[in-house]
Amino acid sequence: MFKRSALVIGGLLLLLLVLGGIKYQQIQQGMAQLASFAPPPATVSVVEAESQQWRPEIASVGTLTAKAGIDLSAEVSGLVEGLYFRSGQKVNKGELLLQLDDGVEQANLQSYRAQAELAKVKYDRNQTMYERRNISETEYDESSANLKVALAAVAQTEATIAKKAVKAPFSGVLGIRKVDLGQYVQAGSNLVTLQDVSSLYADFSVPEQHLPSLYVGQTVLFSTSAYPGVDFEGKVIALDAKVDENTRNIAIRAEVPNADGRLTPGMYADIRLLKRDPITPVTVPSTAITYSPFGDAVFVVRKDNEGQLRAYRQYVKVGERRGDTVAIMSGLNAGEQVVSAGTMKLANEALVQLAKL
Repeated sequence: MFKRSALVIGGLLLLLLVLGGIKYQQIQQGMAQLASFAPPPATVSVVEAESQQWRPEIASVGTLTAKAGIDLSAEVSGLVEGLYFRSGQKVNKGELLLQLDDGVEQANLQSYRAQAELAKVKYDRNQTMYERRNISETEYDESSANLKVALAAVAQTEATIAKKAVKAPFSGVLGIRKVDLGQYVQAGSNLVTLQDVSSLYADFSVPEQHLPSLYVGQTVLFSTSAYPGVDFEGKVIALDAKVDENTRNIAIRAEVPNADGRLTPGMYADIRLLKRDPITPVTVPSTAITYSPFGDAVFVVRKDNEGQLRAYRQYVKVGERRGDTVAIMSGLNAGEQVVSAGTMKLANEALVQLAKL
């Protein structure tokens, strides 16, 4: 009985050993195949890195403002007697826009002029009599003072009448009218906006580290959302006298011609401030750049010692970006083949094949 059990157990152990040996051989063969397995080459697109001449730019954002822009208002209160403009109308400097009722002032002016004429007659008569010593110096001085008071009253009334007529202080375009005929307006009330848009100002700021590159007359290019793809050009006319201590930026003002009237005050502008001297960087498509915490890199395709194409990771210093093109300041030479599509599936020294066009 015992002998039979021992034979059964021995047979089972032998069977397990045979099965284990077979499985071990299978595992060894699989590991050998895995070690010798080479993934197929990744298909990528490449471009040749080019050397281009660029004018360095400083990017910023700004706002367009009118060369001259005000909210017109009356200096005195009164009833609107005449309106001589339309909303959106172009006007010239000195053109009458609005007239307030000045009937009382006109009547007062006639009275004051009559008083001034009488004072002048008395003064002339007293002057002759004083020269003949027929009146005292006191009487002569009183007549002189009365004449001056009468003339001052005339001048004051004329000034008040002049303020009742609102005129354009400069040529420009009017906004939307905010007053109606017959309306009583208070002194200082907003009547209409006047903007001189023959040329505009582009106001923006740049960080203080760019200060050595700034100068009056510098070229400014900018675009607006209203005219996509269109570049407008202006010139820097002023730099602020100091750097803002809160933002460490310096304010800049550029003047932009606007003879065609396409630009409007208040527009947002994407600013590109051109530096003085051009540079010649190596440029590649933006899709060729891979970004990581370890640094920016591109994959350069070249043959290995066996003549196979491989992609080699090459760390670069990225410069300015314009549209879909990026400037490489160092780490890449013009003429090198750079992967432009397929970088996400690459590792350093990976085998590659070029995509057919």
